[in-house]
Amino acid sequence: MSKIKNIILDYGHGGIDSNGKYTTAPSKMFKFDNGDIAYEGVLNRQIGGLVERLLKCLKPDLNVLTTVQESDPKDVSLYERVQFANKFNKKETILVSIHSNASTSHKARGFEIFTTKGFTKSDILAEKIANRVQELYNKIDLKLRFDTSDGDKDKEVDFYVLRKTTMPAVLLECLFFDNKEDFKKLK
Repeated sequence: MSKIKNIILDYGHGGIDSNGKYTTAPSKMFKFDNGDIAYEGVLNRQIGGLVERLLKCLKPDLNVLTTVQESDPKDVSLYERVQFANKFNKKETILVSIHSNASTSHKARGFEIFTTKGFTKSDILAEKIANRVQELYNKIDLKLRFDTSDGDKDKEVDFYVLRKTTMPAVLLECLFFDNKEDFKKLK
């Protein structure tokens, strides 16, 4: 992981276009009783854009790329995301797919990190990210939803964007956008 030259940030789901239309599935938004509306794709772009700016400032020697620009509302297909990422040298590249979670009860809270099944270089990346997130979240009293049953903190699911990319890749679920307390933190 020390030879990393490219970090690809993937902002999951779409945004709001110039006509005010949300460009992704209605399941990726939630309306609270007080009238607030959480749009997962918008939150993902805000989080990802912040990460992008920080990385470019703190690590100017890295090539920080995105599958879609923060200001672009397009909901880029999973296939397009993977095709873009796989253009880069897999030994010099990592992919971080940024999402916010939701649950049917709207009561679930916390941060999760996913890799594919089995132990790969993605697990090493996930553990590094999880440890840094844990330091921060413990300071501000946010919930962490880790799966340590196999000795590390990531949850293993074969999400398309993780399964089909050739480089180490993780998918972050940065709190639950449909939970009132988590949404306050996301805003």
